Amino acid sequence: MARNACLKGTTLLLALSLMGGCVRPPRIQEPPPHPLAQRSRILAADGTTLATLFTENRQTVFLKDIPKPMQQAVVAVEDQRFWSHQGFDAKAITRAAIRNVAADTVVQGGSTITQQYVKNIYFPVNRPQSFQQKVIEAQLAWKLEQKYSKQEILERYLNTVYFGDGAYGVKAAAETFFRKEVSQLTLAEAALLAGVIQAPESHNPRRSPDSATARRNHVLDRMRADSKISATEAEEAKLAPLGITDPPIREFREPFIVDYVKQSIIENPAFGAEEADRASLLFQGGVEVKTSIDLRLQDAARRAIAGVLGRPGDPEVALVALDPRTGKVVAMVGGRDFATSQVNLALGKKGGGSGRQAGSAFKAFVLAAAFEDGKRSNSVYSSGRICIRRRGAPPYCPRNSEGSGGGPMTLETATIHSVNTVFVRVGQDIGNARVAGMAKRMGITHPLLPEPSLPLGPMEVSPLDMASAYGTLANYGTHVPPSPILEVDLPTGGSLKPQADARRVLDPGIAWLITDMLTRVIERGTGTRAQIGRPAAGKTGTSQNYADAWFVGYTPDLVTAVWVGYPEGQIPMTNVHGIRVFGGTFPAMIWRIFMEEALAGKPPLPFELPASDVITVHIDPVTGLLAGPYCSGSQEVRMLRQLAPTHTCPSPPPQPSPAPVTPTSTATDTVTPDPAASPAPEESPQSSPSPAPSPS
Repeated sequence: MARNACLKGTTLLLALSLMGGCVRPPRIQEPPPHPLAQRSRILAADGTTLATLFTENRQTVFLKDIPKPMQQAVVAVEDQRFWSHQGFDAKAITRAAIRNVAADTVVQGGSTITQQYVKNIYFPVNRPQSFQQKVIEAQLAWKLEQKYSKQEILERYLNTVYFGDGAYGVKAAAETFFRKEVSQLTLAEAALLAGVIQAPESHNPRRSPDSATARRNHVLDRMRADSKISATEAEEAKLAPLGITDPPIREFREPFIVDYVKQSIIENPAFGAEEADRASLLFQGGVEVKTSIDLRLQDAARRAIAGVLGRPGDPEVALVALDPRTGKVVAMVGGRDFATSQVNLALGKKGGGSGRQAGSAFKAFVLAAAFEDGKRSNSVYSSGRICIRRRGAPPYCPRNSEGSGGGPMTLETATIHSVNTVFVRVGQDIGNARVAGMAKRMGITHPLLPEPSLPLGPMEVSPLDMASAYGTLANYGTHVPPSPILEVDLPTGGSLKPQADARRVLDPGIAWLITDMLTRVIERGTGTRAQIGRPAAGKTGTSQNYADAWFVGYTPDLVTAVWVGYPEGQIPMTNVHGIRVFGGTFPAMIWRIFMEEALAGKPPLPFELPASDVITVHIDPVTGLLAGPYCSGSQEVRMLRQLAPTHTCPSPPPQPSPAPVTPTSTATDTVTPDPAASPAPEESPQSSPSPAPSPS
């Protein structure tokens, strides 16, 4: 009661003050308006809306696009003298004051549309109403009337006023209550929306249809009294049903991708100097985020996964596909069900979970470091047993699959058959710090330690990192950071784009030589289930105790990483559909099915030989020199031009004796890693039972 009396007294005092001029409004500095929050949209590559983001559901619309009945309805019920007053209506204020005093309660307000706009845009919600504020609102309203036309003020008001159910502005209201564009509103619908402005909660048509109907009919009567509609039009509109639709579904179409897109914007300085600025742009800036996500490929990825591992209790699968030439992510599966788990397995730690061991899929980075160090595909290492002494820890003694190996072996052969002991020796030879640095340059963002086990991938990585890093090979040594964002269109015009930051991190010749070797992994090595009938390269990976299985492969225009495992922890996959899971089983099969559908209709692209960097020579396998008439044999080898030998085998001495092939010596690494982090061999430890038949 005290509050009502105060408001009535304030209204009457303000009316008398403005009419009689007995109170001079204080001189004030026009405050800066609060930024008008607008909703943003995230779009797939084809323009499909993936999500609408907002703190206030609003999208501005021009007055010319708002139908006349909507404009007339709002003016009729909210500010009948809008077109004639100068920002405040002294007569309306006086009339409201008299009615409020007579009713002994507040039954009518005297604020004009201009004053309501001033309150919405300049003053916080729930600020106590006072005589001083009312005077300030009136003065600001008068100032705005001098600055803007009536049409501009009405347009601004209709884009800021609250209609209930989270809808700010008439466009959002039309969509929220009728699921239609504002330009399609009927007379009855326009009157309904105009009516709820007075009390959006009390007149909410979903919760209080009777109150909303009465309010709508009141608006129609006011429009008829103002001669904006005829009596017939008013009666027909009163008979119309409310026509309220179900609330719009707020669920995201691709929730894992939407979260990834939001994260990509908020973390990228290209979209604002501070994180708060970037969040404001995304949730209040009214932007359209155009992404590279191809919904056709999204569906293809899900079909490939469901067709291979779709049974209850099957391991989870994460998949990332991107264009290696641009870094644009075109497909991402972060898990089966976002409602069950919001952890995006494709992003590793950045997705809310943890990374997973890459296993032998990490060997591609060892090759890159070795080639940069001067090694060649025909460099020979022992594939036999090796133990590396470590301070304060037991010796590190990796094993090969089923105990294979033992003799001298070239790097190419060791790659095709994924021989662990060779790669551990390579890491010891060139230094695992070089391997860690190379992986980071190529796109691995997770921390890596230069431990003896590093070449076998015991440390955490993510499918996104692996796709990005292998993309460096597909792109001939140039790494382009991954991103799902094409551009962010601003509501005021113009756009923002993420910084591409493409960098040459590897010699093109080295990238091609590794690709050439990885094509044979698919042709006749551990990845034969990944054959897709066109040039492709890739690598399998299986971590300790079969807890993680990978296939990462690529063509010149598409790279895809597939991970299979249980996100709950390092749970061995020793009996899934009756088999042990290696990288060459389910991951390679999913990769093949996805790539075949993703590339269907596209012409096969070759991995073009960079002729200026790589040459083909015939080498004597014993001496490593150019093959000649006195050599023991000839082997065709592709290698970097600068590493090619220039001399042929010398003529034999009178009594030649063959020189033994000496494997590269093994250094002793004194780094002390966590023994539990050391992975098992590519496929399975020697002590493991033989694998069951492969899945069909």
